[in-house]
Amino acid sequence: MPIDWSGCPAVCARPGYLSGRPALRDDPRVPPETIVENMDAGETAEQVIENFGLRTELHDVLAVYDHAKRQRVQSPV
Repeated sequence: MPIDWSGCPAVCARPGYLSGRPALRDDPRVPPETIVENMDAGETAEQVIENFGLRTELHDVLAVYDHAKRQRVQSPV
């Protein structure tokens, strides 16, 4: 089930970036699912920031991951 990113302040949708799909607020070409997939695979938030060269702050990366975890608990697959 797709994650509803509307309640995550670190994520927004902008026309012209990712076809209007949700993206990181400070890195509009990076979908939040990228953060989730990499952290699910064992990377730390710091590693994700470094590996993707993100401008997004550490607390926002953690907020994205926490939001996704809460959504998955509310809507188990």
